[in-house]
Amino acid sequence: MTKITNFFKTSWMARAVFLAILCGIVYTHFLQNSFIWDDDYYLTKNPHLKNVDGLKRIWFDILATPQYYPLVFTSFWIEHKFWGLDPLGYHLDNIIIHCINTILLWRILSFLEVKGSWLAAAIFLIHPIQAESVAWISERKNLLSGFFSFLSLYFFFQFYNLDKSSNFNEDQNGKRSWTVYGISLFFFICALLSKTIACTLPAVILLIYWWKQNCIRRRSFLMMVPYFAIGLGSATLTIWLEKFQVGAMGHEWEFSFVDRFLIAGRVLWFYIGKLVWPNPIIFIYPRWVIDSSIWWQYIYPVTFLLLVFMLWYWRKNIGRGPLTAILFFAGSLFPALGFFNVYPMRYSFVADHFQYLSCIGIIVLFSSGVDKIAGEKKSQAYFLLLAGLLIILGILTSNQGPVYKNEISLWNDTIKKNPEAWMAYHNLGAALLVENKADEAVSNFKMAIELKPDNSDAYFNLGIALFTLGKTEKAISYYKTTIKLKPDFSEAHYSLATALFSLRKIEEAIPHYHAAIKLTPGYAEAYNNLGAALLVERKIEEAVANFQMAVGFKPDFADARYNLKMALKKLKIQAVR
Repeated sequence: MTKITNFFKTSWMARAVFLAILCGIVYTHFLQNSFIWDDDYYLTKNPHLKNVDGLKRIWFDILATPQYYPLVFTSFWIEHKFWGLDPLGYHLDNIIIHCINTILLWRILSFLEVKGSWLAAAIFLIHPIQAESVAWISERKNLLSGFFSFLSLYFFFQFYNLDKSSNFNEDQNGKRSWTVYGISLFFFICALLSKTIACTLPAVILLIYWWKQNCIRRRSFLMMVPYFAIGLGSATLTIWLEKFQVGAMGHEWEFSFVDRFLIAGRVLWFYIGKLVWPNPIIFIYPRWVIDSSIWWQYIYPVTFLLLVFMLWYWRKNIGRGPLTAILFFAGSLFPALGFFNVYPMRYSFVADHFQYLSCIGIIVLFSSGVDKIAGEKKSQAYFLLLAGLLIILGILTSNQGPVYKNEISLWNDTIKKNPEAWMAYHNLGAALLVENKADEAVSNFKMAIELKPDNSDAYFNLGIALFTLGKTEKAISYYKTTIKLKPDFSEAHYSLATALFSLRKIEEAIPHYHAAIKLTPGYAEAYNNLGAALLVERKIEEAVANFQMAVGFKPDFADARYNLKMALKKLKIQAVR
């Protein structure tokens, strides 16, 4: 036991190495996992990762990727050169970044003289709610944003210290080091270019100064003005992209301010609950029914506001630390509280990865409280209890590794824990379809439709599965339902036309090929199949024109080139006759 107690008196480097070893032990199972869900948009099917032109688009075309996070996609672009589409390298990099973030967090907490800083860092490292951000490659967003946020914090405190008497750090000549300020601002911008949730960082800095100085001086606020301006600009862009690029608008996002207030209150207590009792951990949590006419739903926001008020009222007796921790938690979560439309609100108001950084507030509150209760001379029981806590958390997190092994394991686990998760049934069906298990896919798509009858994607994919099984007539009916629900679904028009074509219903098929092309002008496959349909109708010149369009949009389209060659021969024969 003496060795354990002496551990906390060793050099910071030794304790950092221990954190790294702990990280490796807990997350080693994650290295065996494959790509999941959004990883296809971000990685496996992302054409911008293949060449320099793609890298240019990542930076200079805000619509080239699902969200404008160029540093995230740049990291994938670089990794793609080393790892190709081997998920091992990407998982390894996620784990390394998370480990670095943990060490940075510990050093910042130590600098701020937070009690129990190493324990807080260790809990942050291996808490089960972090499994999602580490295991899901697409959530590189959280990891990179956290990395740059920590660096921004570190350099800002190097520039503008926490001493009441003299705020500005000076060099040997007595001059303020504005270069350090610039470095901090640069890293803040990098954090925003990784994930916009970092926009709360300037508020966090001011909160820390209030905690240390019991006031926010005018010059402290002025130092934050560029941060607030840049953060607001980034947040505005993200909100716009979520609506018009990602598609976070429609009846599923139609909430009044009161509704959103109720969502926010429940979200805050949900995340606190998950930090205290991380069981069960679910990839998609149930989506609550929000009804402002139900009185008990007001309990969540009211009690949280009451908690904040009481901590403010008692701050002279218990200190400003607890209030700071709670405000840090709530403030860092603000972009994900439901006041702004984000796509995940379609199926759930919460997700573990949303609190990757905000959880620090609650964790620090716990670790500093435990350290204060234990006193200066900590007993053996104290270290045994903490060791037991870390072991339990580590086991729970390590057990999450197999859940993320692949798409099928992930969605099966989600359905087991949340049987009402229509998105999980739909995505499981899609994964089974990729594995050529169309029979199993059909039942999952039908379950997704039962849970969410207006889910156009489920109807479409059910049509695909039935068509694969040779049940063309049934597939056609589901394609038609898809188009009724979503008339601008170009792939549904194309698939319907192809199914009709297979039944030799050429006249019915042709208008849907035209519709697919109108909705997606560069749809080479639609041009090719339209050409084939026109050939059957003996409209050779029109067929040639469509084959030419297909080749023009997709020069390596072998089928289109062959069809064009054959159509030109027929046209030549027709001309001779």
